[in-house]
Parts: sequence; C-alpha cells; structure tokens
Amino acid sequence: MSKTLLASPIYATAARAGLTARAVVYWLVAGLMLRAALLPQEGDDGYSPGDAFRVLETHWSGHVLLVTMGLGLLTYAGWRFIQGIADVRRKGDDASGRFARLGMLSTGVSYGLLGVAAIAVIFGANSGDGPGTTETLARWLLERPFGRFVVFALGAALMAIGIAQIMRTFTDSWQDDLALSGWHRKLILPIEISIAGRGLLFILVGVFLAVGGWTQDAEDVKGLAASLSWLRQQPLGFWLYAGGALVIAGYGFYSAVQARCLKFEC
Repeated sequence: MSKTLLASPIYATAARAGLTARAVVYWLVAGLMLRAALLPQEGDDGYSPGDAFRVLETHWSGHVLLVTMGLGLLTYAGWRFIQGIADVRRKGDDASGRFARLGMLSTGVSYGLLGVAAIAVIFGANSGDGPGTTETLARWLLERPFGRFVVFALGAALMAIGIAQIMRTFTDSWQDDLALSGWHRKLILPIEISIAGRGLLFILVGVFLAVGGWTQDAEDVKGLAASLSWLRQQPLGFWLYAGGALVIAGYGFYSAVQARCLKFEC
C-alpha cells in the first residue's frame, strides 16, 4: 500500500505544493529579519511566520498569497499525516521508527496550525498583540498541576529534536529521500549548514522552555521570535541575528530543493 501511495501523482503533487509553501514562509520570515538587521529603525525584534502573514495582509495581493500559502501549508500537513500514519517511507514499528513517525505527525500538526493562521489573518485574527504561541502555551501549562514538568519535558524534547537535526548533517540521512544530481550536488554544504543552524535554533528555544519549566516562571520562556530578539541583544548580536536570518532563508531553500528533488519511486 505504501509503495502504491508513494508513486501516486496526488501524493507527489501534495508533497511539492506543501514544501513550496513551507519554503515561501521561511523566505518571508528571513526577509523580515534581514530588513530589521539592516534597517533597525524598522524594528529590531525577532520575527515569526505570524509576523510575515501580517505584513502580507496589508497589501491586497497579499490576501491571495496568504490563501495560497495557507492551503499549501495545510496540504503539507496532510502529506506529513499520510507519511506518519501509513508509514509511506517504511520507518517500521520499532522504537526508532515510531519516533520518526511521531515526528512526522507532530510536524503535520504544527504546519496545519500555521496554515490555518495564514488564512485567519485575512479575517482579522492573529493581530500580533501579546506573547507568542509558545509563551502563551507555556503560561497556560504552568498554571496547571504538573505543568512545570510538561514544559520542562517539551523543552528537553525540542533540544533532542535540534540535536537530531544536527546529526542528520553528519550522517547525510537528509539526502535519503532526495534524488540529487547535477548542480543540485553543489548545494549540499549550504543545505547542511542551514539544517544544522535550524537545529541550533531548536536547541535555543528548548533551553528557554526547560528553564521556564524549572523556574516555573513563564517570563523565562521564549518562542522562536523572542529567542531571535534575545540573540540580537547579545555581544555580536547583529551577526548572530543576521546569521539566524540566513539560516532560516537557507532552510527555505532546502525546502525548495526538496520540492524539486524528492523521490516518489520505491
């Protein structure tokens, strides 16, 4: 069944559309960050996909792009759900296989919510006031019994995911599902730098989550945007912030390469 599904044109179309939408979201966030780095008067905080969506919402043509991206991200989420549930990539039912499939499902949830957020901006939702999603979730959890342990565990899990992302660049496992040939082979090093850099960002957000769980103080928790803003305030902050922007742009490029080179044959 998984072999037939993997070769299905519908499956391939969903994968390419979703990965392209993901690439566009990463590029939008990176563009906002680079603008802030080069033009501090325009704003010097970290940016999230929600910020990118709100910028698009101010232009009439942005509404069309928001709907297109939202549908693309929902398609990507559906693709990840199919991968996780049907085990299309045959990860197996052992511990490592189930962990990999769980990661696919969690990714599907994350990007599904992101797709909904993109469309919701058109209707006035996601105004940008108040803390980010990560901080809001942490605050809610810390008000619950055992919530601090959940927040700490989430932070530890995010750090583990970040480490796993970095390890992918040493094992070259990220290439397993790609048919890289010709000029695409020349992109391996910048893609690996982007994957490892994204892993470091995951670790940073995970550390802030773990600290917030340990201290039981939601003010210690920082999502991606707040973590990027924190980097900007450190020594060499400009270079760290600009580096973060390039990493995010590079991961968007990796998503575009996936959309182009993903293998759909067994």
